[in-house]
Amino acid sequence: MSQPVPISIALPVFNGMNYLRDALDSICAQTFTDFEVVISDNASTDETLDICQEYARLDSRFKVTRSELVLPQAENVNRAVDLCSAEWVKLFCHDDMMVPECMATLDRAVSNCEPSVGLVGNGEQWLFANGYCHRNGGHLFRLENWNGRRYLRAQFTGTRSSPIPPLPSLTTATVRKRAWLESGRFQRSFLHFDIFLWTQMLINWDYSYIPEVLTTNRIHGTQVAVSARQSLRSVTDSRIFWPQFARQYGTTLGLGVWSRFALRNRWLGAAGTAVALQLLRRNFSAALKTFLALPIACWPWLPAFIVRSYRYERRKLESLAAHVPMSAIYPG
Repeated sequence: MSQPVPISIALPVFNGMNYLRDALDSICAQTFTDFEVVISDNASTDETLDICQEYARLDSRFKVTRSELVLPQAENVNRAVDLCSAEWVKLFCHDDMMVPECMATLDRAVSNCEPSVGLVGNGEQWLFANGYCHRNGGHLFRLENWNGRRYLRAQFTGTRSSPIPPLPSLTTATVRKRAWLESGRFQRSFLHFDIFLWTQMLINWDYSYIPEVLTTNRIHGTQVAVSARQSLRSVTDSRIFWPQFARQYGTTLGLGVWSRFALRNRWLGAAGTAVALQLLRRNFSAALKTFLALPIACWPWLPAFIVRSYRYERRKLESLAAHVPMSAIYPG
């Protein structure tokens, strides 16, 4: 019997022919080769399946499966992870790319992880539609292992001596499969199912962060983040998740009254960002429309969150505006 691979790549995809070859080529170009690639095609109607099967014919590490029915995005990601055989799973998206040393670095990291670590994040760079590539700042953090609850307390209370690294997105996440299963898998009711699961996972598991840039996140108008912003799902999802999380784990994390209040209302940050981005694009009618679409109860609080988000996004623009047009920074 062949030895199990130490790490799997889970790649869920739906109608991804536009960028899929770049993603698969970046996997094939890895300097470390002892992994499997599990592709879950979500009943695509374009050439996605043909492309995947082409790579599988050339490389036995590629395992292609297909759902006959279109699944919610979270369920297709769950399906891909379920089919992985390794203890550790590198999550990946069809429109992103890996640097050649990505899997080698991750293999070294997970091989040396403490048994308590359930999640590993990594630094990334952003690739914009005009071809400009920007390191997003994750590389400025330290290589560090965090106790999960200590990390969450630092994030929710703001009491920390130095900045803490971000939680990973799908493309920057590598997860211990047992931790993923015990934490309940991704919830199909949320568009931001990744961040929500990582948050819940860190109640019982620890987090390791690799600041090295290992993945390239392509910024384009059909990203889930764009549709979440346009539909205000970022706001509605957060408005459901954070109050539930505060009620369930506020005591466990030892949060005080003010910290629990702030955690329950964390969704206001997403609301402020939704309006601030329209202001940055100088689409004032859309900003007003977005403001009016938000719950009336939050209107008195909202201006402060809009100002905070506006300032944060403006700082981001300072390093990008000379290289990337606004329409490419905030597509859609």
